[in-house]
Amino acid sequence: MSTPPAVAQPVLAPAPSLRRVLAFLGAALAVSTALSLPFAFGALPPAAVGLAVPLAQLSPLLAALLVRRRGAPWWRALALAVPSWRALEVAAIAAIAAFVAVPLARVLIGLGAGAPPSADALPLSSVLLAVPAVLVMQSLFAIGEEAGWRGWLHGELRPLGFWPMSLLIGAMWAVWHAPIVLALGLAPREAVTYLGTIVAVAPLLSALREISGTAWAAVLGHGLLNSARVAIEQNVLGPLEPGTAWQLDLSSWALWLAVAAAVLHLGARRRATTPGAVSGAGLPVR
Repeated sequence: MSTPPAVAQPVLAPAPSLRRVLAFLGAALAVSTALSLPFAFGALPPAAVGLAVPLAQLSPLLAALLVRRRGAPWWRALALAVPSWRALEVAAIAAIAAFVAVPLARVLIGLGAGAPPSADALPLSSVLLAVPAVLVMQSLFAIGEEAGWRGWLHGELRPLGFWPMSLLIGAMWAVWHAPIVLALGLAPREAVTYLGTIVAVAPLLSALREISGTAWAAVLGHGLLNSARVAIEQNVLGPLEPGTAWQLDLSSWALWLAVAAAVLHLGARRRATTPGAVSGAGLPVR
């Protein structure tokens, strides 16, 4: 009688370490809070925030290096390796499309709701020249953030499933931003818009990281968030009535989540049809 072949058992990722996750968040939050205090107490003017923010953006990277499991190269633990340049290219195209399409949809919804066009919009040629330079600068600044959030933390929380993982990362990302928002004294509606957008965009950045297997896709997405999105949203519509502003916020948040689902679906289809495509390591979608 022949012995039946053994069935290979899937290799399961270790469960998330609550201790490591809390240590990561605590370390990153401590830095962002410390850099926000001079603004809260008036020691620095709001105009100096451009100097403090790049320093704060390094804190997730440093926190990840501090709490990561040893045994793998640090750049792999932070998802800074590139397992497939083709997958990264697909993710980059998806990122550009998403971070142009959603702001354009927001503008169209706003115009349809009666929002006035901007009275002091920059010439289109100036915007087209400025966006690439701002994109490069913002992407460089985003490396520290994304190596932590969509790099190490994404990998640590992956066993939770995509949506719990990505939304939890978004919530922690918003908490990390909260000290500077409070220190600068943003109006309540502005603060909710800012922090709500952070939570809503987080799954899209996680989806880009997931389909490419690298945090570099999220770095590009983060750069587009702070360049192309800002150029479109702030250069077309004029001042908004509170009701219209809330309508646009809710519409935009829904669109960001829908686009994240579409990008994740794109990655799943590509893995199913392309031999050797980057795998999500059996990531459950919940």
